[in-house]
Amino acid sequence: MRRSWGTGVHAAVLVAAVLLYSGQAWADARLSTQVVPTFEAITLKIDADRPDYTGTAQFELEVKEQTSTFNFHAEGMTIDKLTLTRGGQPVPAEFTMQEYGIVQVSAGSALAPGPAQLVVTFSNTLDTTDNSLHRVEDGGFYYTFTQFEPDDAREAFPCWDEPAFKIPFQITLIVPEAHTAVSNSPVESESVADGWKTVIFQRSKPLPTYLVAFATGPLESVPIPGMSVPGNVWTPKGKTHLAGEAVKITPLILAALEKYFGESYPYEKCDMIAVPGQGGAMENPGLITYGDGLILLDPETMSPSQRRTLAAVHTHELAHIWFGDLVTLEWWDETWLNESFASWMGDKITHEVFPELGMDVSAIRSGLYAMNTDARPSTRAIRRPVEATDNLSMSFDDLAYSKGQAVLGMFEQWVGPEALREAVLEYCDTYAWRTTTAHDFWTILSRISGQDIEAAMSTYLDQPGVALVSAEVTLDNRVKLTQKRFSNYGVPVPEDALWQIPVVLKYSDGIDTRTQTVLLTEPEKTVELHSLEGDPAWVLPNAGMHGYYRWSVPPAMLARLAEGATEELEVTERVGLISNLGAELDAGSISGDNYLLTLNHFANDPDPEVISALLSAVGKIRQAFVVDENENDFALWVRGTLGPALKQFGFTRKEGEEETITRFRSQLLGWLGEEGMDKRVQAYADSLSQVYLKEPTAVDPQLAGICLYLTALRGDRALFDEFKRRFEAAEIPRDRSRFLGLLGDFRDPELVEDALTYSLDGPLRPLEIFSIPGSILGARQYEERIYVWLTTNYDAITSRIPPQYAAYMPSIGGGCSLERLARTRVFFAMPTHNVPGTDEIMAKVADRATDCAGLRERETAAVNRYLKEFAATE
Repeated sequence: MRRSWGTGVHAAVLVAAVLLYSGQAWADARLSTQVVPTFEAITLKIDADRPDYTGTAQFELEVKEQTSTFNFHAEGMTIDKLTLTRGGQPVPAEFTMQEYGIVQVSAGSALAPGPAQLVVTFSNTLDTTDNSLHRVEDGGFYYTFTQFEPDDAREAFPCWDEPAFKIPFQITLIVPEAHTAVSNSPVESESVADGWKTVIFQRSKPLPTYLVAFATGPLESVPIPGMSVPGNVWTPKGKTHLAGEAVKITPLILAALEKYFGESYPYEKCDMIAVPGQGGAMENPGLITYGDGLILLDPETMSPSQRRTLAAVHTHELAHIWFGDLVTLEWWDETWLNESFASWMGDKITHEVFPELGMDVSAIRSGLYAMNTDARPSTRAIRRPVEATDNLSMSFDDLAYSKGQAVLGMFEQWVGPEALREAVLEYCDTYAWRTTTAHDFWTILSRISGQDIEAAMSTYLDQPGVALVSAEVTLDNRVKLTQKRFSNYGVPVPEDALWQIPVVLKYSDGIDTRTQTVLLTEPEKTVELHSLEGDPAWVLPNAGMHGYYRWSVPPAMLARLAEGATEELEVTERVGLISNLGAELDAGSISGDNYLLTLNHFANDPDPEVISALLSAVGKIRQAFVVDENENDFALWVRGTLGPALKQFGFTRKEGEEETITRFRSQLLGWLGEEGMDKRVQAYADSLSQVYLKEPTAVDPQLAGICLYLTALRGDRALFDEFKRRFEAAEIPRDRSRFLGLLGDFRDPELVEDALTYSLDGPLRPLEIFSIPGSILGARQYEERIYVWLTTNYDAITSRIPPQYAAYMPSIGGGCSLERLARTRVFFAMPTHNVPGTDEIMAKVADRATDCAGLRERETAAVNRYLKEFAATE
């Protein structure tokens, strides 16, 4: 799953608080395994133009143990009739609706082990918040789509809504004759009578309920040639001309995945479908769903960044066909097993097929980003116990995706790519069409590699945090390595935290450069550096930055590494060095002025990936230290630091330049135009904006968005109204999202208020409500205004979004204000605002705000002193 809200946040599930049944509190709401389904046939009569629908669910059951009661899921619907039979004979049965969407069936007599049948007829309404089986309007037409992960299938039809119950399904959809119906499987038969079309789909391969998918409405399709199985891109009416890029890249990606796994795609078809307003994508086999803005790209205005995003997300979802679909996690405490493997494999294959996209560096950067989360007390272990009553989607965070991916990459480097691939192939073959746990995979990899992988991996999966590996050169070409848990300044950490770390040292004597791998399992270890004639000039404790750990070296050696980085370190190592400098600032290991001074060493780096990492560091300075009083000095420093990159890469695309440069240019212009207050850049942006508004195809697609943004920052009422008009008239998904977000980029106070009003009163879809306030929140002068708006309108907002998203609302209390943090805590402690998952998000917000406020208090004087000295020299 890759669903998003704001900065890559994943949806959570809103459930009731405390369940009391038979006088006892249920600590969990997992279904028992006394009676289990072996097959389910679902028949739904759906007219996307109407808000309600009816259905029947028919189950083949297996009674495993004698019992007179059993449970299944059906939440928020009306059960009209329930029939239980055995051997063709009816069994008297009653049902009662419980909490958590559980239905308890009580038979008139004990059920002996053996087969049974259950039929449930029901009626329901379509969801309107882009959740479960939901109804969407696009271009004046209505459609229905599904989004069931992690446990929202129970809101659409009766089922056993847990991943361990992985069974075949057969879907039958009865829709108006003019509508189309699609599902995971190919169509088995189709008939028409009395204006209704009955579409029966083939019996599916075994699926957990969260992967069942279907859609109805006036859908259109484009075939995908050149694959091992049939495939189509399904779109809303009139959008097929936007599917060309997806059609082009899918066969290339699928062929590379089939080559890695040594087998053909394991399902009967490979369709994907564009869902208006959806955030992210969902890996349903045979019918992967994508937000329409991801997959429907205008061939005339598609930017390199859009192409890259589609390729990366698409490959991630197709990798899920093996990691998650063919082999499925047994329970949600192993969420990382799906997402980490799909992220690791997705970036690996994307880089193989499209090396120009730079996904090798992106994979490193995602792991570095996860370390920021892992440095705080609110972090969690990748794998942790999960109850059915928990907010299940809390597990879909950057630790499950990015940390897990980074750890897999580190261990791949240690055991070797071939050993890991051999283990993956055996794992997929052994557990195909079944559910599994991480233990099953580690057992295979340990045997193949000859290493105790499970013991080593458990130090990353089952304990929170990230290690700090310190390297100090001693006498006789030796390096003393120590490890402890990394923490930000003032945060106590457990002294007994210990990891098994494959440390890859890179070192040089000034003539030759070598690497050496050391498995660091103890708090301290001294190793001899091989093949050196003299003392090492420098040691980098994380060669290639493949290791998931922070690192430190003595100050003089750190300065030496920074000074010689361009000549002596690889791109990923320079990116990692910049990230590690930020971590040292957070930890209090270097001062604010020294941080800025060291960053200047990278201003002339020839690689755009390194300058992009430098931009992230500039953003760190802006967040923690820039206020009205020093913004001019900061702007001068930004121009001085980033000016060399603009001179090197230029304002416009050059003939034959690398795509990474083309993508990066918009970031550079954005920083210089906004925070650098560069008049040349602002004038350039305004000129391109004028051209774009007359003829979009006349402007470099990669620059269009940033130029419109820089113009909006200083825009007036007329421009605001024009952007609003273009949003409402947009037929291309990217135009719709672009102009909606731009409405939140105006800085005139009256326009800010109008934009916030429009967020609730305008024709926005549920997942679009946060677009405008999210944009406004980027301006520090309006952080308080957004807090007030969101808390004042809490009820109105939460009534329109998927209910699970309410858990993320505390994110507005971030920034550097401890006073606002205190008010945020009070507001979200109120029972009416404290949905499941809120406390977990609140803890993360509190850590970020506390760290920022502490950093500001410690280092503002040093940063301001440096900025003033820099300004005096310009």
